[in-house]
Amino acid sequence: MNFPRPIPFVPSADSEAVEKLRQRLSLKSIPIRLRVTTEPEEREKSCYANVQNRIERQGGSMRLGWAVWQHSNLFIEAERHAVYDPGNGGELLDCTPHILPDETECSKILFIPNDGDIYNPASDYVPDNVRVPLMDDPRIAQALNLFSQKTALMNCVPGVDVALPSDVVRAVAKTELKASMLLLSVIQSSNRRGRVGRNDPCPCGSGKKYKRCHGR
Repeated sequence: MNFPRPIPFVPSADSEAVEKLRQRLSLKSIPIRLRVTTEPEEREKSCYANVQNRIERQGGSMRLGWAVWQHSNLFIEAERHAVYDPGNGGELLDCTPHILPDETECSKILFIPNDGDIYNPASDYVPDNVRVPLMDDPRIAQALNLFSQKTALMNCVPGVDVALPSDVVRAVAKTELKASMLLLSVIQSSNRRGRVGRNDPCPCGSGKKYKRCHGR
């Protein structure tokens, strides 16, 4: 189910938003912009399996860290992520496809290495993303709290690839919808103050004209 949320984009490595996120994560690693180079069998949201399978075929190793996404000027988000290291000083590569809500596919990601992280393939726990608000608006804080509640709901059922019961699916969808509507209300308030033209780029960062995005 699709919700009316800002389309996430890959922020600049030296942006103020990324620096805020690095401080929250307590990382000294420098953010790296990586190419996304996938093969047909590599699946979205399966970064650890994708990297392990590539290591079995081509050698190399796994690097752990965070993939970084920004959601308009509302918040910035980091999700635990694994990328492929071919070794011998070769370029790190992201071998996991990323399909955005508007069905476009990312060709690059922003990755912050965290060599102190540990991957446990036997774990059934879905780690929550780290989210940092970029505006002082209580609706954003409420939305981010709801996204964390969504992760907690998903962790109520053991297993990563296990189908969720219908009541949990409904609860997850309801929670995400509430969060998305809060974010949408912030965007709409900002649009009214800034008087965004219908043919101007939408402030949500989607790249579409306002009239074809949140101006509808």
